[in-house]
Amino acid sequence: MLTLAGTGISLGLSSAAHASSGKNVMVVLFFRGGMDALNLLVPRNGVNRSHYEVHRPNIQVPTNRILNLDGAFGLPEQCGALRSLYADKDLAFIHSVGMPDGLSSRSHFHSMAMFEQGTPGNATANSGWLARHLQSNPVLTGDEIIGSMSPGNAPESMLGDHNVMAIDGVNTGGFHPNGGRYEDLHMAALRNIYGGNSALDLAMQGTMDNVVTLSDLSLSIPSFYPTDALAKDLALVAQVIKADLGMHIAAVNYSGWDTHQNMGNQGQGYFVDRLGAVSDAIGAFFRDLGNAGLKDKVTLVTQTEFGRRVRENGNRGTDHGSGQVMMVAGGNVNGGQILGEFPGIHPDQLYKNSDLRPTTDFRQPLAEIIRGHLGNPNVSTVFPDWDGSVDMGLVSNQFELPGDLLLDTSFE
Repeated sequence: MLTLAGTGISLGLSSAAHASSGKNVMVVLFFRGGMDALNLLVPRNGVNRSHYEVHRPNIQVPTNRILNLDGAFGLPEQCGALRSLYADKDLAFIHSVGMPDGLSSRSHFHSMAMFEQGTPGNATANSGWLARHLQSNPVLTGDEIIGSMSPGNAPESMLGDHNVMAIDGVNTGGFHPNGGRYEDLHMAALRNIYGGNSALDLAMQGTMDNVVTLSDLSLSIPSFYPTDALAKDLALVAQVIKADLGMHIAAVNYSGWDTHQNMGNQGQGYFVDRLGAVSDAIGAFFRDLGNAGLKDKVTLVTQTEFGRRVRENGNRGTDHGSGQVMMVAGGNVNGGQILGEFPGIHPDQLYKNSDLRPTTDFRQPLAEIIRGHLGNPNVSTVFPDWDGSVDMGLVSNQFELPGDLLLDTSFE
């Protein structure tokens, strides 16, 4: 991927004169650092609550600071916007998601590579799962001005997608590579330099055509968005979706989840405050899309490279673990439910004697979104050596599914 110097705008955008409207969108939000599962989706009662309190005497979220979801689990009280989405049946959770048995890694880089490449057990694939989806989806027609985007640098999941647009943000200079009094002269000079027929020339010509198109857009951010980094990134994604430029995939990163120490105390502190920022940002994102009548078109799914260990450590934090929680939000989501099998956290139930045991292959919910929401039947291309022939009932399918799909939530 090449980028216009100083702009964050990537080369390789489609040179189409118009967007193909009406496409469904998936936004993948990756929590960098390894987000803890048990202080996000918190046990509220019964034996799981008892074990949770024993394992986490200091960093536990007390029951009087939990927003109830389904009786058995709840969210920290800072997550009011997520609780509202859940109550409106626009948000589902999947507990204990991870790699197939024996393929988990506690290395940030190795695990991120496997999740983003979509290749359990292999961290050296030459493409990302989002890139393979974009290349294999028959719904895409090639007339998308911005078919895929990422605020900031594009993640490894987009490796191989030469059309991804990476953009730092919206400012007074708009999208122009050198906005201001000399912008027309600058563009004329670029067109003169890159006026040939090479791949670089053609990429630059298409990019410059699209800079002109983008510079005419008004991508103002609604005032109800919070001002933190995640909210700004989701706000930018929402404005591009609303601009009707053929957006199909967006990837957003949000770091700060490697909580080896000082997670917090009794439902207060760093971790739950950061969850509150996530909750408020996602809530504003779907408020924005709902106001525009686009909520049913967009599904947001979260990932992280691993969960944390069940027991707190001596620094009131948690170390690298396995099972994680996925959130799936949108108007096309069968929300208001917690999917997946919770394996329990009795010492005898822990994976490697320390971790939340993964019970749902991470590819399963992603495959259902790809197939039912985005219209791509080529799941085995997106996730090699895996057919994804299960259906969790996660999304209301807007595309016809193969007849052999079963309603099944079991681990593959």
